[in-house]
Amino acid sequence: MGIASWSGLWFALAIPLIILMYLFKRKYVDTLVPSHMLWNRVLRNIEANRPWQKLQNRLLLWLQLLAAALLVLALMTPFIWVKGGLSGHTVIVVDASASMSGQRNGEPGKDTPSSSTAMDDLKIKVHEYIDAMGADGEVTLLKLGTEPEVLLTRETDQKAIRDQVDKLEAEFGKAAYRETISLAAAMTRDDPDARVLVFTDEQWSERADDISFAAPVEIVSLKGEGTSNAAVEQFGVKHDGDLGTGVAVIRNYGERPFETGLNLFGDGQLLASKSVKVEGGKAVTVTFDELPSSDVYKIKLERDDDYAADNEAFAFRERGGAPHVLLISEGNLFLEKALQLSGARVTRMEPGTSTPSNESDREGDKGPALPKDTPDMMIIDGAPPAYLKSGEWSRLVKETPSWMLGGDGEKIQPESGRTTAANHPVTRYISLNDPPTAALLAGDIPSWSKPLLEIGSKPAAYAGTENGVNRLVFLFSLSDGDLPLRPEFPVLVNNAVQWLQEGRTTGLGRLVAGAELEIPLNVEAVQASWVAADGYALDMSAAPIPAAAKEHSVAAVQTVPQLPGLWRFEMKGADGSVLPGYNLEVIAHPSESAIGQAKPLGFGGGGGASAGAGGENGTENSTENSTENSTENSTENAGAGQTSGDARTSPDASGKASGGAGPNPEPSSKRSFTYLAALLALIVIIAEWGVYQRGRSI
Repeated sequence: MGIASWSGLWFALAIPLIILMYLFKRKYVDTLVPSHMLWNRVLRNIEANRPWQKLQNRLLLWLQLLAAALLVLALMTPFIWVKGGLSGHTVIVVDASASMSGQRNGEPGKDTPSSSTAMDDLKIKVHEYIDAMGADGEVTLLKLGTEPEVLLTRETDQKAIRDQVDKLEAEFGKAAYRETISLAAAMTRDDPDARVLVFTDEQWSERADDISFAAPVEIVSLKGEGTSNAAVEQFGVKHDGDLGTGVAVIRNYGERPFETGLNLFGDGQLLASKSVKVEGGKAVTVTFDELPSSDVYKIKLERDDDYAADNEAFAFRERGGAPHVLLISEGNLFLEKALQLSGARVTRMEPGTSTPSNESDREGDKGPALPKDTPDMMIIDGAPPAYLKSGEWSRLVKETPSWMLGGDGEKIQPESGRTTAANHPVTRYISLNDPPTAALLAGDIPSWSKPLLEIGSKPAAYAGTENGVNRLVFLFSLSDGDLPLRPEFPVLVNNAVQWLQEGRTTGLGRLVAGAELEIPLNVEAVQASWVAADGYALDMSAAPIPAAAKEHSVAAVQTVPQLPGLWRFEMKGADGSVLPGYNLEVIAHPSESAIGQAKPLGFGGGGGASAGAGGENGTENSTENSTENSTENSTENAGAGQTSGDARTSPDASGKASGGAGPNPEPSSKRSFTYLAALLALIVIIAEWGVYQRGRSI
């Protein structure tokens, strides 16, 4: 039992006043009067005052004292802690950190995790507590995510509370542990009827035992036993020439050895596999040699564990240095020299030959072997060879930015007229007033492109992005005009190389979920979005996220998506064409990977009782911690281990958050006796009035 307001004790002064009144009460003596001659003497006796007389056993006195005592008790607002109901103001803190997405695995040595996550168990437990709310219960719902968020304030509608709880999702950025708990402490500091419930897996990377609470605190632990986690802690690929070397660091956060396969992919294709075994609490370094060139590398653990967000990592191809250009041409000295002046590294292949000029392997009728060093762009001068339309060459053409010069097809004579150039990065700094050719290929331009050069009313060149890859097409051959002889030609070639380079897959690196990033935007971009490309985000079927806008345009500073995985920042032009985008690896905060290593959580201050997790016998103990308000709190399953200022509830004997043979936790709440004491005082006053109406002292 507890007292919420000691200030009501001042009314207890009424008790000695009542006693004092009876000490000074006049006493009237019943007298037989035999004769009217004796009246004067009798009147003198009746008028006599006898103070400080001995207190006698009078019913009216006891009723008055009882009424005064009950009024004093009512003014002091008495209450007791009871199980099975939330009354008063309850601040519920729900842990939405990344570790809450971990699977629950209560069976040691189990290879496959269960389908239930810690967040699922949290929702079940909170629903159980909400179902136990009393009629006068108020709930403030506080989410512990990347920042503190008050979802509800003093809400009494149980349905509204359940709806907010059902919407909870784990957030993979840096969790605001101290900020959220400090906010909960501040919200309950001046509220004598408040209490705090913290639903968490206790996987906290920041200390909180120095945060003081004035209200009772109860920790509902959702920490599972037997959990294990192995993480790809680091991953990178370094190129030395045409081949690369990959290095990965695998850490085991569990207590038991972890053995699994490790697969390395390049652009979606399996490149290498290795078996790795990591001792409990240790890390190993794994090296992959002679990796072929790829734009995006991914490494992934074969075996699933209890925390999937760190089971894979990505790396991007180094893009420093000169771009590699594969030139398919019978020979064009001016073009080759202009490409070299732009800083490109050129590998030339004649259309009729079977191999590039610097390769010796061939594959018979399937065409020449692909270059070992994947080109950054392809330039096809003249009619394209037939082998470009099939096999691995077809895939290379589809994925690589290209520049087509001339080709097969019907040729037409352009109308005489002025040559006009569109405002485009390829035509920047040049002016082509005279027609650059005397013959153009007939045909319509594709829907994904727009005219780049026009001679009269006929398109002579067009450019655009096809399925995210830049394409540049000249509808004439360089040999059909004098363009290579003009001083603008090297500038044109340099512009073309720079623009085609923008179409390459570009990695923005690795960032923690929810961080901010400045992105180099395409000048033509009018809208953009984040699209899940691979990894955990794609497995979770993450929907595209519209990019942040600023003044009706795409903002340069963007917030990174909240789900880990490989994301692609895709941009579109005003005509709906897809512009070159960027890849970004989003990771969960590294501190959340250490699941299963949590220590018992506690908070500072003297707001309430604390208790450890219950033992297997399911016995019930209670611990009391005196506070400034002399409040008492009882918790079920209190066992070994106490932490000052908090009350810990263990869901069951095995430590699981739901199910099991152990008893389910019940909330402790204040039940006030104020109204009962006031009602009893009223009944006593009515009884006293009845005695008083009898007209005599009893």
